[in-house]
This record gives sequence, structure tokens and C-alpha cells, in this order.
Amino acid sequence: MQLSHLCIILPADLEEIKPFEEPKIPQPMQDGVRKDRHRGCGSQILHFLGDSLRRLQDSKWIGCFLHDKPSKQQPQPCLFYDLEGIQLSEKVGGANPRIFSYAELYIGSKGFCEDEVLGSGGYGKVYRAVLPSDGTVVAVKCLAERGEQFEKTFAAELVAVAHLRHRNLVRLRGWCVHEEQLLLVYDYMPNRSLDRVLFRRPENLKAAPLSWERRRKIVGGLAAALHYLHEKLETQIIHRDVKTSNVMLDSHYNARLGDFGLARWLEHELEYQIRTPSMKNHQFHLTESTKIGGTIGYLPPESFQKRSIATAKSDVFSFGIVVLEVVSGRRAVDLAYPDDRIVLLDWIRGLSGEGKLLQAGDKRLPDGSFGLSDMESLIHLGLLCTLQNPQLRPNMKWVVEALSGNILGKLPPLPSFQSHPRYIAISSASNTSISKTNTTTTTTVPSSDMTISFTSSAYVTAMEETIYETAEFENINKLSSSKSNNRSHRQNALFMVETPREISYKEIISATNNFSDSQRVAEVDFGTAYYGILEDGHQVLVKRLGMTKCPAIRVRFSTELLNLARLRHRNLIQLRGWCTELGEMLVVYDYSASRHMSHLLFHHDNRIGHSILLWRHRYNIIKSLASAVLYLHEEWDEQVIHRNITNSSIILDPDMNPRLGNFALAEFLARNDHAHKADAKENNSVRGIFGYMSPEYIEHGEATPMADVYSYGVVVLEVVSGQMAVDFRRPEVLLVRRVHEFEAQKRPLEDLADIRLNGEYDPEELIRVVKLGIACTRSNPELRPTMRQIVRILDGNDQWFMESGQNTESIEEWRQKNACSLSMIRRVQALGIQ
Repeated sequence: MQLSHLCIILPADLEEIKPFEEPKIPQPMQDGVRKDRHRGCGSQILHFLGDSLRRLQDSKWIGCFLHDKPSKQQPQPCLFYDLEGIQLSEKVGGANPRIFSYAELYIGSKGFCEDEVLGSGGYGKVYRAVLPSDGTVVAVKCLAERGEQFEKTFAAELVAVAHLRHRNLVRLRGWCVHEEQLLLVYDYMPNRSLDRVLFRRPENLKAAPLSWERRRKIVGGLAAALHYLHEKLETQIIHRDVKTSNVMLDSHYNARLGDFGLARWLEHELEYQIRTPSMKNHQFHLTESTKIGGTIGYLPPESFQKRSIATAKSDVFSFGIVVLEVVSGRRAVDLAYPDDRIVLLDWIRGLSGEGKLLQAGDKRLPDGSFGLSDMESLIHLGLLCTLQNPQLRPNMKWVVEALSGNILGKLPPLPSFQSHPRYIAISSASNTSISKTNTTTTTTVPSSDMTISFTSSAYVTAMEETIYETAEFENINKLSSSKSNNRSHRQNALFMVETPREISYKEIISATNNFSDSQRVAEVDFGTAYYGILEDGHQVLVKRLGMTKCPAIRVRFSTELLNLARLRHRNLIQLRGWCTELGEMLVVYDYSASRHMSHLLFHHDNRIGHSILLWRHRYNIIKSLASAVLYLHEEWDEQVIHRNITNSSIILDPDMNPRLGNFALAEFLARNDHAHKADAKENNSVRGIFGYMSPEYIEHGEATPMADVYSYGVVVLEVVSGQMAVDFRRPEVLLVRRVHEFEAQKRPLEDLADIRLNGEYDPEELIRVVKLGIACTRSNPELRPTMRQIVRILDGNDQWFMESGQNTESIEEWRQKNACSLSMIRRVQALGIQ
């Protein structure tokens, strides 16, 4: 045997190599030795060397070089597969909108056959299509291109809905640009649009009317969708075309708002500080819009004024009209009625003045199928949303609370509508048959100095200022002048939607300066986070996971990527991409050159006034985090149990707004999948950070919303006190136990405030959040508030504390429920670990 070249490359840290235990080589058979002794020995040596080299190669500690054939190829990306054998890029990318080929849409819709038409309008037609690749049923919206405005509409709708994730919004699957056609692909809604089910049509005259229970459910879902658009995204979105034909119904009759062709973006602002818009897509610029957009009958009165600007209150007005339509079963404008009843809003306002609101109810609803007071309250709410003065209309957050029955007392009183001008003044032609061609409509513009009998103080509204801006296409004019010459360029360069992508290792190395210590931000779960700037200028946070061979870490890596790519909320961290080259597992997030909340809370400078979180920032963090967790629990398509809400999971942007991350342990539960939930109960495993896990979760391992509420409560107590959840340097290790003993001793709750605040806090807010932290960390989950109740409490509604004032637990009860945690602490202390 002749060995010409053998080169073994070992890692720099030789102590990482475990001593190799030479395997016991069985003695060869005596007969074999007699026949060919040298051959048997050589085989054993070759077998031993081959096995050793294979083990080294599998560990990627070996490299073989042939000097006569140098290789110039760069290392190839390592394809990452999860435990089910699915490639990571396919799994993560599957949740994002994509570009469809015209062929698959053409085949799926049977050549855009008229039999597959679901609806039509001024924009074009919507077809039902079955994707030939996987049999998925989708709805294809075909926009007939008619110049610059339709391209703007297409672009606005595409960018507006591409990243939206809410259970009451129609999900965009992708788009297609083909010659003169622009196509959007959405989830298919089996029950079509609300107007088809609600109003009398030739095809549903014999069908049973929509039940009152479903009507209430639809109104609540639509309100939740508008609340999400207005307040829960990085940029506020004004829909501008809320109407029954744009409210789709899924298989369970859940409302899904669609058609974002007239949507406008608004940048959220706090106080009066001007910030750079958070939209990173430079194909768009933001400008004021004074054009009227929408549908007569749903347009607010102020939209008819010169230089009117669309606001969130415009959507509130349109929502109010939809509410009145749902209750009455009538269209907003119906020419089949007499002149005084053609306009629904004016007719119901007249009934309000006569004290006959219930006469507006749908006569098709069976007696006894609804509560009279419930119907009257819903009509009342619709009239509040359609008040003439936009400043007097409630915001959608208040509407959601009102529909949930969480508004204390009665609804604000209605004004006398006799002083209101009519929404639309109708004058019919002399012909006996009324039609659109022989009826003229005029709009009445409300007077700017009109006075109404009550003020807007009846509503708790958002304390935010806004800059009103709209999405416009930067180079649309250039393209309009040369459509025929640049068609292919438009298909490739325009209508781009940024989605999480696979980022090369080379780009990440350049962005993080080869993971230098100067770029290191923090140590995170099972890895290290680095700050960097990608080639496209985006500031990012790169989480580099260690132990890349560990199956559990690989599962966490793929799970976090998949989960983050499907969520969208202004207080959730946004995924930018990932990298799996050279055996690495790198997660790349959007980042705003700020830091983890734990740095400002615990890793502080002892100098007074240095790097201290101000009280207004702390209260905003607690409130915003509650909004994000509520979105996960109740407002996304599935119910998401985070299971890892800790101070190290929260990043603060330059304006001190929190972003919740670390979704590697998140549990996604289908809302109607009882089999999944039953299976989850049988396969429980406790995964989380000690000090943040609730007692029942530690004992049973079942992920529930109340387990997240407990973790959230621990973070609240950390933010208020400036103390860590677990600190072995203190005589009492657990912060939760210190606080509950503090409560049992009836000491002043103000004493729990972080001493570095030096008394500079709002006393009422401080007491509220301390009580909230204590309530959220009760050992009995039934005594904790839900996330929706928490959001209401932080809005200033302390009624919950009064109602649950007797729900306390003794120190002895607390110790019994937390026996597992206390036992673990004793074992750690016995080891002398600090």
C-alpha cells in the first residue's frame, strides 16, 4: 500500500477534540491467518484508517488537497432541511406572496372562462381558479389596464396587502403581470362577498336571511380588521373603500376585508416629532392626496369638500354605513324605495329623531332570533360612526371595545339630527319608473361652523398625531410614456414586494465585519446577536446560533424562521432573511441601531441620569407589548402562544418602541382544530426560560394564553422595578415572590418603583401597572386577566381591579403552587452557583 498525500486539518482549539478511543478490533479467524496473514492485517489497518477519516470528514475537520488540480470553486451553500425533509427556503417562502406565471392562472381559471367569474366592477373581473400545481382554490382579480391610474391602483393594492397578516383580512397569495393585464391572486372565499348574502338578489330570494348571530360576528370582524390597519402596523393604512361588496366571507362566515386599491398609508407619529417613514421600498414616495376616492353612499361628507384629506375617521364613517346595512338588510343607496327612504343614513337618522330606531331592523329576521336592545345598540353605534363632524366619531379601537361589551355604562347619546344637513339630497325625474338614468343626486357639504350638542370627550381616542400621506409610484410617468417599449422591464422591475430572502454568507460577513466584537449587540438564546448593514442599506440584527449540529437547535432555527415570516405587527420584530451556508444558522432581522431592553433595565451605568428608561417610555413598552401579544392570541389567523416572553426577547427602536422577537418556542394552534389541541396536550414538553414560566406550565407543560400572560406579567414587574426576574445574588431569588410578599405585607406599592427613576413617574400609572403585574403572575391562571382585558386596563379602565379585588392568594398558597420552582432554586443554590 502506498499513500502519496494525506493532509488532516484540525480546528484551532485542540481542546475541543475528544480523545479518540481506539475500537476493539476482533481477532481474525485462525484459518484466515493461516491462509493470508499479511492480507488480513492490511485490511484491518485500511478499515481503521478509512473509518477514522470518514468520522473526521463527517465532522468537517478534514480537507484533502491535490496540488496538481487546484479548485477555484467557492464553497456551495448548504441546503438546510428540517426534520420532515422539507427544504428551508421552500417552507419559509411558502407563506409569502409570490409571482405567478400567467400560464398557471390561465389553466386554473379554464382560460378565464365566464363560468368561473366570481364578481366584476369598474376595476375588471374576479375569477375562481384551481392552481394546477397543488389544487389550491384561489381568487384571481384581473385589472384591465387603462393607463397610469390603474397601474397606481395595482401598485398600491399590491404593496398595501403584501405584508398584512390578520384573521379578518383577505390574504394576498401573489401577483402576475402579463402584457396588458395586471392580476392579483387572493385566498378564495367560499361564501363570496357580504352584499351577495345580505341583500335580496335573484339567486338568494328563497335562501334564509343571514342570522343575527352571524351579522354581529361579521360586524365585529370588520371592526377588528380596521383597528389593525389603523393602529397596529408600522404605517397606518386608510382603506378608503369600506363597503359590503369588499367584505368577503370565509367558510365559517368570518368577515375578511379586501380590495385595497384605494388604500393610503399614514405614518404614525408620537407627540410632534417628525420621523423618516418606515416604508423601506424606495419605489414609492409619500405625498398628500386631495382626490376623492370611494363609493357614493359610503363616502364621508368631508370628502366632498375641496382639498379634503382621507383620515381614519373616513373609514369609521364607511364602517358605520356597513353596520346600518347589516342591521337593516338594505343597501346604502337603493333607488327602489321612495325618495325619503332612498338614502339609508338619512332615513335612519329620521327614525332616530322619532324614537323609532327598531323600525330600521331587517324585517326578514324571525322574531325572537335577536335581542331588541342589542339591535338598537348596534344601530346607535352605526349612527355614532356616521356623525357629520369627523372629530366626533369614535376611533376603531373604541368601536371594538363597544362591540365586545367592554364600554362602561350606556353609549354616548345621539345628537338631534334635525340640525344635520341631509347626507344626499334626492330629486327624482317625473318618470314613474325610477332608475339610475332618470334620477339626479346632489351632495350637501356640511358647514364648517356647525355645532353639535355633545363633545368628543365621550370617546377614549388614540393620543397620536399623524402626517397624512399616500403611496404614489415614483417613475410611473416615465413608464406611461413608453409602455410598449418597456413592458418587459415593468414586469421585472416594478411591483416588487420585499419578502424574507436567503442572504449570502459573504454579504453577512461584510455586514458584521466578520462577526467582530465591535458589532456584537447581545448574547441571546443559544447564540449571539450582531449589528450590521446589508448591501441594500438595510440595518439588520444577525443572530448567530451555536451548536449547529444539535437537532433541537436546528428545529428552533427553522421554526423561528417559519413563524416570523407569517406575522405582521408594529411591535413584532420583522424577519429580513436567513443564511445556512457553511453549516451556519443565521437569522437576520430588521434593526434600527438600538438595543435590547435588558441593556437599559439592568446593564446600566451607575451615574444618575445615564441610560435610564424614562417612565413614559416604560409605560409605552408595557402597553405596546400587550398589543403585540393580543395580536398573537386573538387577531392572527391562528392562535399563537409565544412561550418565550422575556426581557431579552424585546428590542427597542430609537423611539423606545418595543419589538417582540424570539419565536423559536412559539406554538401555533388552529382555532378550530380540536384534534391538534388534544394532540398537543398529550405531547407536552416544558420549554422556556426559568423565572418566566407559570407554575401550571412547569407542572403540566401545556402551552396556553394564560402561560403567556404570566410571562408578560413578569416582564411588567421587571420594567417597573428595574430588577431581574431571577437574581441569585439576592436572598430572595425570584422577583415574583418578592413582589407577592410585598403585597401580602401591605407595603406601599410605590416602593417597588425603580430607584433610578428618582420619583419621576405618574403615580396613577405606576399603581396601575404594579397591580397589573401582580394580577398577571397569580399562581392560579383563572385569576389572571386576558390580554384583551390587559389592553383595556392600560388604556385607563381600572374597573377590572375593582371586580376582582377579592381574588388574592396567601403566601402559603403561593408556595404550594410554586413548589417546583422553589425546589429548583434550592438545588442551584446548593451547587454554589451565583
